[in-house]
Amino acid sequence: MIFFLYTILALFTFMFFLMLFLPLSFLSVAIMTLINAPVQLFYLLTHPEVRKNHALEHATIHVLEELVPVKLSGVSNPNGFIIQGVSDPYLVLQATHEAKRRLLSGEKDLAVHPQCGTTSVVTALVFAILFIVFSIFFGLFSFVNLLLSLVLGAILGNVLSPWVQRYITTDWRVHDVEIENAELIIRGWSVHGVFVHTRKGDVKWSIR
Repeated sequence: MIFFLYTILALFTFMFFLMLFLPLSFLSVAIMTLINAPVQLFYLLTHPEVRKNHALEHATIHVLEELVPVKLSGVSNPNGFIIQGVSDPYLVLQATHEAKRRLLSGEKDLAVHPQCGTTSVVTALVFAILFIVFSIFFGLFSFVNLLLSLVLGAILGNVLSPWVQRYITTDWRVHDVEIENAELIIRGWSVHGVFVHTRKGDVKWSIR
C-alpha cells in the first residue's frame, strides 16, 4: 500500500515538473525558430538560382514518382539539386528534362511538393508565433498553450506551405536553367542519391 502511494506521488510529481518545464523548453525553441526560420526563407527569396533549382527538383520528383513507386526526397543548392531514393542517373536526367518541359508548358503546380521541407519550416514558424502570442495573451507558459500551438501550427503549416513554396522558395520560370548532367553520389559503401548539375548561361553558379 505504501509502495503504491509512493508510486502515485512520484507519478504526480513527474507530471507536475513535465507540465511546468516542458512549455519553458519549447519557449526557447520558439524563440530560436523566430530567428532561424525567417533567415532560411529570406535566403531562398534572395537567391533566384536556388529557387529555380528548387522548383526543378520538385518537378523532377513529381515526374519520377509517376514512374517509380518509391519515396523520394531532394535538396537544392545554386549548383543544382540531389534526388535521394533513386540510383539511376540516366532516369533522373531524363525526368529532369521532362520536368523542365512541363513546367514551361504551364504545369506550374509541379514546382510545389507536399513533402517539401518548407512545410516543416513554416509549421515551426507558425507554432513559434502562436505559442508566444498565446502565452502573452493568457499570461503564462502553460501546457494547454503548448498543445494548442502544436495542433494549430501543424494544421496552418500544411495550409500555408504550398503558398510559401509557390511565391518564396521556388520559381517555376526555369527557361534560363541549363541542365548539364547527372551523376551518382556515393558516400562510403552506400548510394546517397543522384546529383543533377545545372548552370545559367556561360556562368556556373557557385555556393562559394
